[in-house]
Amino acid sequence: MRVTRIGRGLPAVLGLLATLIANPVAAEPAPASVAAARPGEPAPSRPVPAAPPVPEPSARKSSPVEWVRTLQLLQDRVAAGSLAAHESQPVLIARINADLLNAPPEVWADRHNLRSAITFALSGGGPAILRNLTARDGIGEPESTLARGALAYIEGREAEANRLLRDVATADLPPTLAAAVGLTQASLTVTENPIRAITLLDDVRLLLPGTLAEEGALRREIFALGQLGNLKKFEALAIQYLRRFPHSIYAGNFRQRLAYQLTQFDVGRDEERFAVLNRILSELGPESRRILYLLIARTAIQEGKTASALLAADKALALCAPGSPGAMQGRLYRAAAEIVDLTTFQSGLQALRTLDRSKLTASDIGLLDTALSMAEEIGRGLTGRPGLPEADIATTKPAQAVSNSAGEPASLIPKAQATIDRIDLLLSKASP
Repeated sequence: MRVTRIGRGLPAVLGLLATLIANPVAAEPAPASVAAARPGEPAPSRPVPAAPPVPEPSARKSSPVEWVRTLQLLQDRVAAGSLAAHESQPVLIARINADLLNAPPEVWADRHNLRSAITFALSGGGPAILRNLTARDGIGEPESTLARGALAYIEGREAEANRLLRDVATADLPPTLAAAVGLTQASLTVTENPIRAITLLDDVRLLLPGTLAEEGALRREIFALGQLGNLKKFEALAIQYLRRFPHSIYAGNFRQRLAYQLTQFDVGRDEERFAVLNRILSELGPESRRILYLLIARTAIQEGKTASALLAADKALALCAPGSPGAMQGRLYRAAAEIVDLTTFQSGLQALRTLDRSKLTASDIGLLDTALSMAEEIGRGLTGRPGLPEADIATTKPAQAVSNSAGEPASLIPKAQATIDRIDLLLSKASP
């Protein structure tokens, strides 16, 4: 078999891979996460140290099996947190894709090469090689069905992909292809049948521990459990993810989604649910915990979960230096939650009025302005009622304030909720 351009075109990338394998990524003081970003803003990339000189690889790769294995090794370093591996990945994929497309016909007589090409396509390689393979005659089973199903999935034809792939027995496939197909099957079924998706993702995690496949399966399974409301297993796997993949390139996105899912669980509803939140976040360092509590508080305001917002804001404030930007954010989120309850309305309004805008992000300034507008609207509704002087606002019970004659404006709590809906719209526009 002739050596194609992979040997000539990838010295730098393969050399980088050799360096990464010889020198594993060191543990970093803080995970790759939202820990360097404020809630509502994208997590910035971590500083990347200067790369050492890259040696030329001593051997050339000579088959699709080895080429795809090279890609998987690189992707495993992505799961370990290597930004250099992440940035090298598109170059390597492009080179492998070109070499697969230019491989001589006899290469595809070997089913191992066919399976590697399908794995490559499902691992970020794209549809080109699958279009090439599915146009050929003589490809046996199950490779023909797998190639057609994978191509349908990559091209967005999900119904066809599901028809072709749903009954594929991954136990009969080599681990790397089985994991790629299992992840695809789970993605195709998670909305309609999350229980089956969870079973498939469990299998993937067991197939390739410590790899990007396990990292991806773990992330997806956690949110499938959230869809089912399975808080106990959700907690166990969230803790497992934070322990096993704290530096993954995808950890920042995971934590933002984690904050949203915890808010959907309404963790402020009772002590047991809030204890779940605290146990999950105890896996993080103080700085990361502070940022995630702030993110949860902000997300809870967006979702109208005031109890969760108050509890998360208090936990964040306990980790903030007085007068710091983080403390200003925590005070903002707490006050925004307080003004929708008439028993805490006055203290919330006063807190909003004393915040230092210079220490808030642009999106938080927008939240502050919206909260002040809502508070002023509520205040006008209270002071405009006959027999309810302004001095009584702070001590009026919610039931007394809402109790009205038929001719009065709508009750204050639904109006406050409507304003929270406007905050939701504001945040969705401000968020990336």
